[in-house]
Amino acid sequence: MPDAPVLLAGRYRLGESLGRGGMGQVRLARDETLVRDVAIKEIDQPLGGDSASSARRTLREARAAARISHPNVVQVYDVLQLDDRTWIVMEYVRSRSLREEIAERGRLDPYRVARIGLDLLAALRTAHRLGVEHRDVKPANVLLADDGRVLLTDFGIAAVDDDGVISRSDILVGSPQFMAPERAQSGAGGREADLWSLGATLYAAIEGQAPYQRSSTMATLAALATEDPDPPKHAGSLRPLLDGLLRKNPAIRLTAEDAESLLRTILANLSPESGPNRRADGRVPHPRAASDPLPAAGAAGATGDGEPGDALAPEDEALPGESAIVAGGADEAGRPKDAAGEGAPAADPVVGGAMVRAAPGRPRRLILVAVATVVVLLTGGIWLFTGRGGGTPAADEKKTGATATAGTPEATPSRAPESAPATQPAGDGRPVLPAGWELYTDRTGFSLYVPKGWRRTKEGTLVYFRGDGKVLGIDQTNKPRSNPVADWREQARNRVSGGDFPGYREVRIEAVDYFRKAADWEFTFNRGGARQHVNNRGTVVHDDKAYGFYWQTRDDVWAGSRKDLQLVFDSFRPAR
Repeated sequence: MPDAPVLLAGRYRLGESLGRGGMGQVRLARDETLVRDVAIKEIDQPLGGDSASSARRTLREARAAARISHPNVVQVYDVLQLDDRTWIVMEYVRSRSLREEIAERGRLDPYRVARIGLDLLAALRTAHRLGVEHRDVKPANVLLADDGRVLLTDFGIAAVDDDGVISRSDILVGSPQFMAPERAQSGAGGREADLWSLGATLYAAIEGQAPYQRSSTMATLAALATEDPDPPKHAGSLRPLLDGLLRKNPAIRLTAEDAESLLRTILANLSPESGPNRRADGRVPHPRAASDPLPAAGAAGATGDGEPGDALAPEDEALPGESAIVAGGADEAGRPKDAAGEGAPAADPVVGGAMVRAAPGRPRRLILVAVATVVVLLTGGIWLFTGRGGGTPAADEKKTGATATAGTPEATPSRAPESAPATQPAGDGRPVLPAGWELYTDRTGFSLYVPKGWRRTKEGTLVYFRGDGKVLGIDQTNKPRSNPVADWREQARNRVSGGDFPGYREVRIEAVDYFRKAADWEFTFNRGGARQHVNNRGTVVHDDKAYGFYWQTRDDVWAGSRKDLQLVFDSFRPAR
């Protein structure tokens, strides 16, 4: 690199080198106009490339990054183009990188990793809302400031990182150990790729190494394309988060909103003292493998946020609780669809899933059991369930009936009360709107009563309302199936034999008198130490339109919630 000028643009006086970061050398400098320290990076010139094009791209991306004003993002102040060289002026943060922290102190405790995760999610959500992708989230780009802040740096401008992998022009590579599978395979990016990299970063923080730790770049890329991440040994309650973020399929990867919700639930049950004990040198002693508990698996999903009647507001903060994913269903383009759900109330936080040992005859590995609520739109084959698994779990070779239990045998619960089938609302008149309820009209045309104050999350056709430890979900399809009861029974067999519902007990699968044709699937199962009670209703209203309704509560409050569910059914009106 040519000798750098002492004073840039008549304003920035260069000082000592701070090291190399993404794309070039970083130096401490003094802004003599505002009398403050700044960090300045000189962008490396592309080898054998178009320097003018590179400068234009750097300027464009730096301008985008400069739009981000957030306490967890290193601020970009200025971009200078002097002769054929480009300089980026950034906030100077007295800090050390997360990579340095891991290298020196070993793996971090769960509470600290969860806090770091929340801060990074806040940064990513703000950037994504502004249309800025990071493209190189990794421990080296996470700063742990002396003042306690956690900051993401090199936002939107990463091109050459200090792990030796480059990206030039429109060919995006990145740090292979922290690169999303879709980016490695095709260069595809997006918010989902940033979230995968976030998951890999948090994995490295809690495990002390990346999820695809291999001896070479080629070995890493091969493993990324063909293998699952190395199972974390020390994640504990963070396992659901890591599994959700590290899904290979970006369409069913945990979203920022749902990851934040899950993290807040996890943090509610952790404290700074609840992590593993550290030795005097600050390192975490490695526990004996034989004594490692089997962690709970988590919920995953993708949602947008909003309030009834308002435009979606992805920046709104998601509430703590479970999330949902769509598995086994697809939109018209063949892409899996996503949804959101909720878990148990805050008084009894749960993590929506379980990990069980492989049953005899199956491969001797841990089977990730996607547990929790199912909404199956029998009318369109769309599965909505809060669980960790992506895609439709394959049924066991040994077919079991819908009343079989899944996973480890559970104590037989008290049989849930039979719900009386709801009847078709008479005429166009709705029931009287009770106090504490409001009319919700979806932008697609359907409407129904929902409890006031419940939070709405939506993605495409899917809308969920959460509150008081309950969740109401509604989906729709233009491709109804012909026999709701038969479809529910098939879905129940597949889900139970696939191990999705520990302690599954069927209450009923039966036709109900509701619109043109309908059926209910009601059941209970165990999750997070609490018995859950679910009613799924699929109803065909026209030849080309059907709706699915999902209602979940804890089993011990189910009886008291039945009148609310009935009001939902009676007040529902499909799109005209």
